[in-house]
Amino acid sequence: MEKVTIDNMIGASAAMNAIRSEVECAARSDAKVLLTGESGVGKDIAARVIHQRSARSQMPFVTINCVSVPDSLLEPELFGHVRGSFTGAYRDRQGLLEAAHKGTVFLDEVCEMSPRMQALLLRFMESGEIQRVGSDRVQSNLDTRVLAATNKDPLDLLASKAFRDDLYYRLNVIEIKIPPLRTRREDIPLLFEHFLHRYAETHGITPPAIASDTMAALVDFDWPGNVRQLKNIAERLIVRGPRSMITATDLPQEIVGRLRPLTRMSSVPPERPALEAVFDRMVKHRESFWSVVYPAFMIRDLTRNDLRFIVKRGLQETKGSYKMLVELLNMHPNDYKRFLNFLRKHECQVPFERFRSARLRPRAMTEEPFNAARLAEATPPVLTDALPIPEDVSPIAIARR
Repeated sequence: MEKVTIDNMIGASAAMNAIRSEVECAARSDAKVLLTGESGVGKDIAARVIHQRSARSQMPFVTINCVSVPDSLLEPELFGHVRGSFTGAYRDRQGLLEAAHKGTVFLDEVCEMSPRMQALLLRFMESGEIQRVGSDRVQSNLDTRVLAATNKDPLDLLASKAFRDDLYYRLNVIEIKIPPLRTRREDIPLLFEHFLHRYAETHGITPPAIASDTMAALVDFDWPGNVRQLKNIAERLIVRGPRSMITATDLPQEIVGRLRPLTRMSSVPPERPALEAVFDRMVKHRESFWSVVYPAFMIRDLTRNDLRFIVKRGLQETKGSYKMLVELLNMHPNDYKRFLNFLRKHECQVPFERFRSARLRPRAMTEEPFNAARLAEATPPVLTDALPIPEDVSPIAIARR
């Protein structure tokens, strides 16, 4: 297990300095701690730091996500079971609370527990007693520290009676609220550089430099997935291979759009450098049309003219072949009809003939006979959502109807 220390709580903001102080205070005691904040802010990191800086650091640190385990399995997972207590219980097994004796248990998403499980947990926290599923005797004198976390507002859950108030007050001896990343933007550059260096070291490559407009886009983004989302993007950039510089075009569209709105692309001169950058994300960086172009078009960040430009640009590369265009733009071959239907629906289907003429002209010069089947291979059929096209009907026959 990776060693996590107070140094791993990266950030220079006033909020992060306050969190470090609260974590160190919690680590000096055995009090129960409730960590609150949105998903991905780092509640699990704070819990590990509390344990590893406490007097229990040499004892087990056990974690469980309460929402990922069905309620029927959560009880034996936490409290253990005896042989024969249910189907598949072939031997006695201790639960996580017992396994964490003298150590710490971290209950993530604790507010997702059912009322019955909340009552069982409350009993343990009040008396230190557990009873394995199927057992007729109670085990006592467990010394397990409980840290819990939730991404919901506990007070809202109390008001709606979804969470027991007596359990809440048992857990909430020390409450540490971890703010979302968008409220501490000064931490974003430090975090991003930290993750880049970590993954570059893992993959044995030199960490790339970060262009100023790239960092501006990262800082400007609201990060709905918080630190976890930032970490994933850093890893994605590293696993794509070595590069000397990370530019804005390397970032996902939802981030780049904050720095350079695509709605302005239609006014770009004929070279359309911004759209070329979008095209390069699919061709060079292997991102899919459905993740780069489709969402931007649906929210009107891309116009119909922009979409037609991308299709024309692709047909130039494929010499008029729509089937090859599907592959070029990183779509699955089975997306061929879906792609053409999408273009037809939004009146963005581009005639292919002028892109193929350059390929067919040499045949005429060598007096090679015209091959209609070869031309039909990449002719986009006229598709409808209601009527699927039979496999034995040629695209040319459909186009002539």
